[in-house]
Amino acid sequence: MFPNAFWQRYLQVFNRVNIVARVANVDIPETSWHRVDGERVGFIELPSYIGPAGFIKVLPKLIKVLHARKRITRCVIFRIPSILAAIYQCFAMRRGERFGAEVVGDPADVFAKGASKSSLRLLFRSLFSAILKRQCQQAISIAYVTEHRLQQRYPPNRTALSTHYSSIQLTDADYQQRNGYPTSDALHIVCVGNLAQPYKGCDFMLQGIAELKKIGLNISLTWVGGGALLPSMQMLAKKLAISAHVSFEGNVSSRKNIHQILDNADLFVLSSRQEGLPRVLIEAMARSLVCVATDVGGVDELLASGYIFDSDDINGLVQKVTMISNMTANERLTVSRRNYVVSENYHDLQLQVRRENMYRAVLKASQC
Repeated sequence: MFPNAFWQRYLQVFNRVNIVARVANVDIPETSWHRVDGERVGFIELPSYIGPAGFIKVLPKLIKVLHARKRITRCVIFRIPSILAAIYQCFAMRRGERFGAEVVGDPADVFAKGASKSSLRLLFRSLFSAILKRQCQQAISIAYVTEHRLQQRYPPNRTALSTHYSSIQLTDADYQQRNGYPTSDALHIVCVGNLAQPYKGCDFMLQGIAELKKIGLNISLTWVGGGALLPSMQMLAKKLAISAHVSFEGNVSSRKNIHQILDNADLFVLSSRQEGLPRVLIEAMARSLVCVATDVGGVDELLASGYIFDSDDINGLVQKVTMISNMTANERLTVSRRNYVVSENYHDLQLQVRRENMYRAVLKASQC
């Protein structure tokens, strides 16, 4: 869940933001958590659940809460794909009621082989892709995180306002242009990704590090991000005999600390099996890092083709990292400057104009 600062962008147009989401009570919040609610930002609390079985168990209560929303005059913006958005549309909205949509991912990638271990993966992939296509056609105002890629697979209605912007929020403090790119015998790689699900590709990255060590490259990896899979990833690193070369930092909430980790690295690798438009990649580019990434989501809108490889392609990863390790300092600096320039297109001041146009279209059409 995004922190309170994220939701402030909607308040530039709307009087209040109510986030419809699953909510669970906890005794003590984790230190890395951020406050979400605040002045003019609140929650419509839905019962918490985990997995299909948990969903079925709470479904009657969930429908009851949503059904009560039908009587309320409000504007609706879905962040999709989302099963909750589909259920909200069915039970909380009147027939023909208008809504806006922000398309932030692709279920075809979420439930691709390797990205999901669910036994119902193929069913979910087909079902959620069909739902997303329908919602994109129904939305009266729609924004995609990609400039072209998601639009091609899930086209908007011809009469809708259609735009594109990332969920990222970069200010001047998030940008740092390198004046030099020193090289050394060791290549320090950094990856950022939550370890709650396997789609961030940490297992793949660790296997890649093992292969790179076999061919004699002097490399190290810092993985930023925690989650349920962290212990198993630590065990995998030990099994691959690379524990001495891998550092798991867990969740890092401080922007200053994230900047320091990125600034101390030589190379950023996005190893994901699915993404919309990867914010962490843009953040790394904004720090003038040389980057390579798997061919997922809108990555090809950010990086040149020579720095992209197929997901779960160990040989592709090895080739790209080896290529970077053989670059001179000037060659790396040239690539880093190119990345920095591209990242400037995602400065919050530029994106906010498109966001507000999208929000105003929803407000006008909904008459709320």
